Amino acid sequence: MDNQVCANARFHALPSPATQPVRGVVWAIHLLLPLLGLWLLLAQPHINVFWQHNASHFWLILLVAGVNVALGVLISEASRRRQDARLFLVSMVFLSSAGFFFLHGLATPKVILPTGSIGFDLGQQVGLTIASAFAFASALPLREQAAKAVLGAQHFVRGRWSGSWCSGVWCRWSRA
Repeated sequence: MDNQVCANARFHALPSPATQPVRGVVWAIHLLLPLLGLWLLLAQPHINVFWQHNASHFWLILLVAGVNVALGVLISEASRRRQDARLFLVSMVFLSSAGFFFLHGLATPKVILPTGSIGFDLGQQVGLTIASAFAFASALPLREQAAKAVLGAQHFVRGRWSGSWCSGVWCRWSRA
């Protein structure tokens, strides 16, 4: 186990952007492009197109949720094989956001439910808030004892997530 922890520590020790200027440029581009898009939409509001098609929204959100589940399961399996706690937390980012996106899609007005609901309005925000907590935890350096605790609790966390998700689906379908 100690050799694996050392190997993982070497893997995570990447050079800083100051020593690799290309990485700094890539980060800057990724940060500036969304800001430029926002500036463009605020400066030229007539190019902001409004499009609402509930059936397309339903299928698009279900597709995104499905991709998130697939990625989350693959990452979770990799974390189990590697015994990597941080990778498990990253998989939970995908899985937790997928569940709430799925519920958001199910609550699309005029597809299954006749009108919008609070689940439709708040589903994304709740899911992304929970996912951000997992993302924050995955970014923290975990000592060996904390990593063992996370790995020891992974079945409980997955089961709790699955139970919460299934009960949410049941609630959503029972209202339909």
